[in-house]
Amino acid sequence: MRGSFGKYVFNLVLLTFVLTATGYGIFLFLLPGWYFPLFPLVPVFLFAVTLLMHIYLLRAGERNDRKFTARYLGAMGVKIFIYILFLIVFLFLATEYAVPFLVSFLACYAAFTLVEVIALLRIQKRITP
Repeated sequence: MRGSFGKYVFNLVLLTFVLTATGYGIFLFLLPGWYFPLFPLVPVFLFAVTLLMHIYLLRAGERNDRKFTARYLGAMGVKIFIYILFLIVFLFLATEYAVPFLVSFLACYAAFTLVEVIALLRIQKRITP
């Protein structure tokens, strides 16, 4: 389990760097007028929330397999609530960057969700016979 967690963290760090570099490239070459200074905060924030939720789910799975589904659903509800709060606060404080921020957030969210689902499916495959 330790090795798979390290690999997961490595994948999240790599994804964060790739998304940040790709975003800079897109903003620099394709959409220079849409760049907003807090762009690197988006992948870093998603990295932190995804990693914390993954740690919580790993611990929840170790305690009681029967309650894992309920804890998973609860964790996803909390995660969505955190994301909505982040969106509201950012959009309230920086309305002039609303469109590029939302597009960046949704693209990064999709990438992090894909990595998370793949990792959870691998964990489930190992746990269930």
